[in-house]
Amino acid sequence: MLSQNDFIQINLKALGFTSKRDLVENLFLKSLIESYQRIAHTISTENEIRDRFMQDLYNTESQLKKWLQASIIYLDWENWKFTPENKLARADISFKLTGCEFIVECKRLKSADKLYFDEGLLRFLTLHYSKGHEYAGMIGFVINDKDGDILSGLKSKVVNYDYLSTDFVNSSFPLLPASFLSSHKRTDSSTINIFHLLFSFAQMAAQEEGMVAEV
Repeated sequence: MLSQNDFIQINLKALGFTSKRDLVENLFLKSLIESYQRIAHTISTENEIRDRFMQDLYNTESQLKKWLQASIIYLDWENWKFTPENKLARADISFKLTGCEFIVECKRLKSADKLYFDEGLLRFLTLHYSKGHEYAGMIGFVINDKDGDILSGLKSKVVNYDYLSTDFVNSSFPLLPASFLSSHKRTDSSTINIFHLLFSFAQMAAQEEGMVAEV
């Protein structure tokens, strides 16, 4: 009988990926980055911005869409999970392949907010999300022009959360400059590797409408 890891490796190879990290970076995160380039960048609520990505990914022709339509890969949002305390928690975005799930938590940011960690990152460290999985993601929707300050602030604060120095942290993620990597010890002593991505949503609706009118 195949082990779970053997089963996952067969699936990854069939899809053309060499590892879970390769799948996460070059399908899941790459798809989100490409989606950002297509959607509106106007300020809105966290859920409305998140839903722009979901609508775009489901409607734009891509390899991801083909696999979604074939039920080979699944993409969910507002995805409810039971926590270790048997309570319900809601994950913002979830990519799934049999044996592999990549959850992304989204936060609307005006600064390097403590809530990014307390109501975001800690959900992974306390096993509310991604139990049994080694990769997860955090996305910050920046709604002002402080992208650089927020990025450096988050990077300086993330080391206060059971931070680990790992090969993952010392590697790079070249697909998005406004990003960084972190690894953390979870409450079950396992390691979770987090991709942190920032996207700017600081445009005002009136400005965007004015640009359209001028064209």
